[in-house]
Amino acid sequence: MLLSFTSALVAAVAFGLAALLQEDGARRTPERRDVGLRLLRDLLRQRAFVAGIALDVAGFVLTFVALRNLPLFAVEATVSSAVAVTAIGSVRRGVSLSRAGWAAVAAVVVGLALIGSSALPEGPPTLSGPGRLALLGGVPALAAVGFAAGRRLRGSTAPLALGALAGVGFALFGVAGRVLPHAPYFQDPVAWAAVAYIGLGLLLYGAALQRGAVTGVMAATTAVETILPALVGLALADGARTGLGAVAAAGFMMTTVATLVLVRCSRNSVPGRPDLGPDLPVPTVSSSSLQVVPPLLPL
Repeated sequence: MLLSFTSALVAAVAFGLAALLQEDGARRTPERRDVGLRLLRDLLRQRAFVAGIALDVAGFVLTFVALRNLPLFAVEATVSSAVAVTAIGSVRRGVSLSRAGWAAVAAVVVGLALIGSSALPEGPPTLSGPGRLALLGGVPALAAVGFAAGRRLRGSTAPLALGALAGVGFALFGVAGRVLPHAPYFQDPVAWAAVAYIGLGLLLYGAALQRGAVTGVMAATTAVETILPALVGLALADGARTGLGAVAAAGFMMTTVATLVLVRCSRNSVPGRPDLGPDLPVPTVSSSSLQVVPPLLPL
């Protein structure tokens, strides 16, 4: 129990630091319409993004360790506290955090304490044959939807949609890691599906960071990544200790809501690319309002 919960907490720290590094790397790559191999190549040329991926890999390994003994809702809510790590890291980089933001950080800590005290440590639940097929079929489905969204969506919708799809990938990784039976893991197709979900999630997350600020992207990713596995866990009866269901629910809701509030409070960065400057609004001027003004000084 202690090892699993500690693994989830350390994973949250790794993911939070990775987000800061990946934002730097993604903003320094040329924006591409297609979410594909060329975008992946550009991202991998940035040392900051590669360092962030290394931290992500460590975080996913630790998350997998936690999922072997803790229910989905506990692990995903704990991992979602990575937003608090990112917010504190942003403060260290000169971004201010309001009182509500610091209160949200405290709420995340309290929520995690409630989750840790109520989570029921037990082995992985059993997933039926149709459920396993759905997990395997979700890989090409998520890839198709993500690539189509990257090509067609524009404006403020694109980063939120891509961030949410990245959250789907990370959430399904959690589901696959939780239901994977105790066996030589890589002999099971579900294990390979889990690896594929990680790759798709990272690619979609990088594409989202190119198009919007890290705070908005993390909000969309975190909301889906936290709530979707919790719903799946309820369907699989993967829950809390007997008599502590209300405590578990309170901890889950406190952590999730505080995480989203924290994302909102830390929106101090302006979407833009460091090589081009921030995306400042350009006023529109109608042709009827144009006037020819004589020069103030004679030429």
